[in-house]
Amino acid sequence: MSQDHSGVARPTLPEPLPYRLARRDIIHLMGVEDCFTPGDGEKIGALWKRFMLRHAEIPNPVNQPPVALARVLGPDNRFDYLCAMQMTDPAAPPEGMIQRSLPPADYAVFRHAGPVTTISRTYQLIFGAWPLVDRNFRIPPIFLELFLPKFDPATGEGGVEIWVMLQASSAASRA
Repeated sequence: MSQDHSGVARPTLPEPLPYRLARRDIIHLMGVEDCFTPGDGEKIGALWKRFMLRHAEIPNPVNQPPVALARVLGPDNRFDYLCAMQMTDPAAPPEGMIQRSLPPADYAVFRHAGPVTTISRTYQLIFGAWPLVDRNFRIPPIFLELFLPKFDPATGEGGVEIWVMLQASSAASRA
């Protein structure tokens, strides 16, 4: 807690996480998806296991580690979570899978360096302390988890980048 000039105690906000800005062209993804609430880490792990049994069925895969796409659904913080592979071109998904494409967009990119089992702490720092509108995040948020090339799914170590989609600039929306 800190005090303002009137002596009133107010909570101290954590320091913002370091990030970089990046642009991505259109992204085509295919995989398995389910709906979750915060704290469903074990259920998300089960979705990843289900995906890993089927990822070889995905057509036109990009030779990169898998990714996750999460879309917050509303104020209760429920979210769709897609375990996926990037694809060079969209295609009809095999039964039980879905295909999603994201438009070109700007992102704030945050690094999660610890084990993937602690990624919720990084999300709390990204989304918890400051109003989303102050950070220009898309509302409701859309974010990607990009697993780094050294990521080891057996240990959950090796690093993940969290790409948070930003609001379109007014200049871009006029174009």
